[in-house]
Amino acid sequence: MVLRRLFCFGAAIPLAATGALVVSEVGVSAATVVVVSHDGQHGWHSLVTDGNGTADPSYGSVTFVTGPGTPPRGVGSVRLKTNLGKGDGSAQTRNTNYGGTKLSNLTELNYYAYSALNNGQQFPFLSLDVLAATTATGHDRLFFEPPYQEPLTGNPFCPNQGPTVMVTWQKWDALNGCWWDNNNELGSGGFMGVQPLSTYIAAHSDATIVNYTGLGGLRLAVGFASSTDNFDGNVDMVTVGVSGHSTSYDFEPPAACTESDGGGDFQDEHGRHGNVQMDNDSCEESGHGGNGDSGQGDRVDSSDRGDGKDFHSSSIQSSNYDASANTMTITGLGTSNGIPVAFTLVALETGNGGPGWVSMVFSDGYAIAGNLLNGSITLN
Repeated sequence: MVLRRLFCFGAAIPLAATGALVVSEVGVSAATVVVVSHDGQHGWHSLVTDGNGTADPSYGSVTFVTGPGTPPRGVGSVRLKTNLGKGDGSAQTRNTNYGGTKLSNLTELNYYAYSALNNGQQFPFLSLDVLAATTATGHDRLFFEPPYQEPLTGNPFCPNQGPTVMVTWQKWDALNGCWWDNNNELGSGGFMGVQPLSTYIAAHSDATIVNYTGLGGLRLAVGFASSTDNFDGNVDMVTVGVSGHSTSYDFEPPAACTESDGGGDFQDEHGRHGNVQMDNDSCEESGHGGNGDSGQGDRVDSSDRGDGKDFHSSSIQSSNYDASANTMTITGLGTSNGIPVAFTLVALETGNGGPGWVSMVFSDGYAIAGNLLNGSITLN
């Protein structure tokens, strides 16, 4: 059962108690930006539920779209929408990468939100599932909601982030904002019903994000209000920093279906020889760009990377085609000599007088790049 709060502010609405996170002594580095253009990429997983939190796709949708308006980066965002008459359900995007992260180690947490339709109050909100041995139940859910970040509707002692504005992209600083929680330790939302997250951390120094019931413990969502409420909002550039290392997630629409095939032997500038074979037709074969299902033919392989070790992909996480440069960039996971690694492959198409070129970078620290000696690469 997903708990929610109703707040009277011209209309009944669900709110989240807010609390600002403690900013660590560790400085925040410039965020690494990663593009998310489909479900399952970079730890993000879509979920549509009924009012009890049970998965039910009839209640809404989560889609990667162009716009609305001018997003904070790129051309797109992720759209969270509930269907007519099903505002008691929810549309969520959740990330599994932060399970096991202590709240006290968060050094950045912010996002951009846009609302085209709501119940007069609720904007896309952020929540964290946490475990803390010192809580009454051991588990709690903390909520950051944009409407509670100004003195008139939240806690006047919390930072004033200004009023919410419809059909406008706004940045919300959750780390230094105010929160409420399901156990009502921080409050239940509304005037003075939210507090900084530092208050929660002071009481529960062991509080740790948990991927509750196997789903992502960090989520952006709309809904869980009344069935007659309607929600249509967007989220982009979600930035999460842990111990000073930040990642910004740029949500974008899926790329047009492209195909990359071929391979051959290649040689780098130091005389090292390697080979690569790729077959990346995921849009055509599975209907999901870059989903990397090996059963559908999506793969990258090498019998010798150039260091005597083989490589075989197990999943393709993204495929990005640059038509102006005639290159395909493929990222994913696999094994090299049986050891799990992440990889990035950049391939330049054969043609225009060139033999084709490849670059392979692996998370075990090995990298190589060079022109094809034989074979060919076709991108379209």
